[in-house]
Amino acid sequence: MNTALTDQSPVRSSPAVAPEVQTALPDPVNILLVDDKPENLAVLESILEGADYRLTKAQSAQEALVALFATDFALIVLDVRMPETTGFELARIIKERKRTRDVPIIFVTAHYSEDQHILSGYSAGAVDYMTKPVNPVILKSKAAVFADLYRKTKALNEANQVLHNRNQELVIVNKELEAFSYSVSHDLRAPLRHVSGFAEALRQQAGPNLDDKARRYLTLVQDAAREMGELIDHLLAFSRMGRAELRLELVDMNKLVQRAREDLQLEIKDRCVEWQVASLPKVEADASLMRQVWTNLLSNAVKYTRPRDPAHIEIGCEYSPRGEFVFFVRDNGVGFDMKYAGKLFGVFQRLHRAHEFEGTGIGLANVRRIIGRHGGQIWAEGKPDAGATVSFTLRKPAAVGAADLTTDSARPSTPISQS
Repeated sequence: MNTALTDQSPVRSSPAVAPEVQTALPDPVNILLVDDKPENLAVLESILEGADYRLTKAQSAQEALVALFATDFALIVLDVRMPETTGFELARIIKERKRTRDVPIIFVTAHYSEDQHILSGYSAGAVDYMTKPVNPVILKSKAAVFADLYRKTKALNEANQVLHNRNQELVIVNKELEAFSYSVSHDLRAPLRHVSGFAEALRQQAGPNLDDKARRYLTLVQDAAREMGELIDHLLAFSRMGRAELRLELVDMNKLVQRAREDLQLEIKDRCVEWQVASLPKVEADASLMRQVWTNLLSNAVKYTRPRDPAHIEIGCEYSPRGEFVFFVRDNGVGFDMKYAGKLFGVFQRLHRAHEFEGTGIGLANVRRIIGRHGGQIWAEGKPDAGATVSFTLRKPAAVGAADLTTDSARPSTPISQS
């Protein structure tokens, strides 16, 4: 009886081989070799052959020009002494053409001791000069530098083209958005005018026959139409804010604050408001947009301090360690809960009921967009029933002396009461 012998030794698995990481090779660039002698071309080709380059050989100026017409080259290695058209003459032709004028040229010559010869080469457009016999290491090094420069320039040009195309698309989108905004504005205003007009006509015709409830309903309809009109105006202003060109100049913030306070006189009326206004620095900004910032912030401070008697509003500026101005408006108004601070600068975001404090919820969104376009930041801090502080930063103007950052009209940081 035959007994089968089996190998009972354990099977050893071969160690796992880590997969090779494939690194992307740079795209080969084109190099043009120009020499009337085949043996010289062969030497240049043997030095530069490899995966990094695609080599094109030309034995005359005519062949070189034909190649340049068909292909973009990162480098031309050009022999000086050639029959009919010399290397200098060919270089001048290459530099006269828009497509090839930026292609770097390395001249190769045996006349290394003649300074005038070298100067003629540079004046013809050469970026470098090499003497025969060519040193392979030096030629490889120079070719690598110009190939890398070509790749980076090409990548930069492609990125610039993409940016240009996106900018053109953005211009088109902005024009379409502006046309759409005006169209929507017109289409929304037309029914609003009808609502307001017919409500007023009904009030005049049937007014004596209407009871108090009916007249109240008409008033509500007209008020709603008016508020809708204001909302449309604010939305259009908000949409234009991101497209308007900034007109930067040195702006006196004290004067803008004073004008904003003057604009609020009718709103304040007989209220007792204590203003504490510090001397503010000048900034480089768009004066018209910055005036909107102060008007919105001070209007909010006046509005939300309405339950206070007296109301206290402080306006000041501090200097941050990063060299920025930090402007602030602080009040003793109704304040807000900090857990809703993120919503404060959003469109249509309101932290108080409309019947308590009027508004469309767009003012602070406009302020944030304006400050952002000036390279600054804005934030708010507050507590319910304990006031609020809105702060924003602006960069200190460059190359402006300390005397130019203040103004003679600046007021001291002392309370000014208005009642």
